[in-house]
Amino acid sequence: MSIKKGFPIFQTHPGLIYLDSTATSQKPSHVIDGVAEYLSSSYANIHRGSYDISEQSEKLYVESKEIVAKNIGAENWREIIYTANSTYALNLLAQSIWRTWILKKWDKVLVSIVEHHANVVPWLILKEDYGIEVEYIEINDDYTLDMDDLSQRLDDKVKIVSLAHVSNTTGQIFDLEKVNKLLDEKYSPHPTPLPEGEGKTAVSHLISGETDWRQWQKRPLFIVDGSQSVPHFAVDVKKIGCDAMFFTGHKVFADSGIGVLWAKEELLNELKPIFSGWGAIGRVEQESFTHSTTLPDKFEPGTPNLSGAVSLLKAFEYIESIGGYEKLEKIEQELVDYTLEKLENTPDIQLIGGKDKNTRVGVFTFYVPAVHSFDISDYLADNNICVRAGQHCAEPFMEHEGQHHTCRMSLHIYNTTEDIDKFFEVLSNAINDLR
Repeated sequence: MSIKKGFPIFQTHPGLIYLDSTATSQKPSHVIDGVAEYLSSSYANIHRGSYDISEQSEKLYVESKEIVAKNIGAENWREIIYTANSTYALNLLAQSIWRTWILKKWDKVLVSIVEHHANVVPWLILKEDYGIEVEYIEINDDYTLDMDDLSQRLDDKVKIVSLAHVSNTTGQIFDLEKVNKLLDEKYSPHPTPLPEGEGKTAVSHLISGETDWRQWQKRPLFIVDGSQSVPHFAVDVKKIGCDAMFFTGHKVFADSGIGVLWAKEELLNELKPIFSGWGAIGRVEQESFTHSTTLPDKFEPGTPNLSGAVSLLKAFEYIESIGGYEKLEKIEQELVDYTLEKLENTPDIQLIGGKDKNTRVGVFTFYVPAVHSFDISDYLADNNICVRAGQHCAEPFMEHEGQHHTCRMSLHIYNTTEDIDKFFEVLSNAINDLR
């Protein structure tokens, strides 16, 4: 059976050519049926319920975190925090970082010029409210990260480096392992000895929680936006070397309303949450309260998105059922290769993104001179082809490129070469008719 047949949307809408997966992915039957089964057979609130369906609901909730942890290389499922989406995840992390005084006025946060607004605005809020600085790392002509520019910006004021793993506009995969290596070279990669007589390294204190680890940390925190990488290829946070990563479920076959924030256990233990309430508190008195010290409860106040968690469990089960990320990557790589070949033979299209098939995913942002991108998008929509037009939540990058509007077509494993052929056929007609 073809991959596409496993996605009911294409039976409900015969002839639909969906090329907007960077915005959100379609859902396979395994996810849809799995959530329906959960809601009809074992839905109940979790934590402290001693009856059967509550215990089953809790079991599924934990299993969802275990499969997420396994698929991103995390050591402990308790490091997995569920949020509403990627944007919410970084807002939660950024505000908690400030509340813990890891950042102070005049400290710097580095992001790249191609970042999605989700990895820009939370830092700009801290700039507006507290006076931190936000600087933008340039990119090279081939849309790779400018490592020389990054290196020159790394000084003692830099406390956070926060980067997309994959750009939602160019499709470029940033070499984050190289970034991690540069951070090690620029800052002390080894535990800093404590004062004479203490008898422990900073790392041992960090793990035991016996002292404030911020006094000893030399490296900036390294944060990764995995929103466009986790849906398309295997990600390993240990291999990357980052301190935290976030992504959203709806781009990886799960339902909307469920996002993931992963961070190292020692960092999560140190951070003061920006939100609290049921499940996230230790004790409440009339004049005071304490945060829970248990992970992940500390960062998950209130009733969580239970059905969203189950959808994420089923989404990763689905990926494993088709052959895992190895199979997913193989399918998508063939589609990327095919699209790049078609682009080479369509001179009217101006691509914003690199052409190296080995360092990109299936995200293709483009414009056609003298034709408005919204007109192209509407023309394609009239022919049952779904793309997106606009600035793609990346206005600083679009300004950098001198573009006010572009089109973006993006692929996933349910697409076919026939979809791509039809896209280019209709696009050519649109260019001819709209000029």
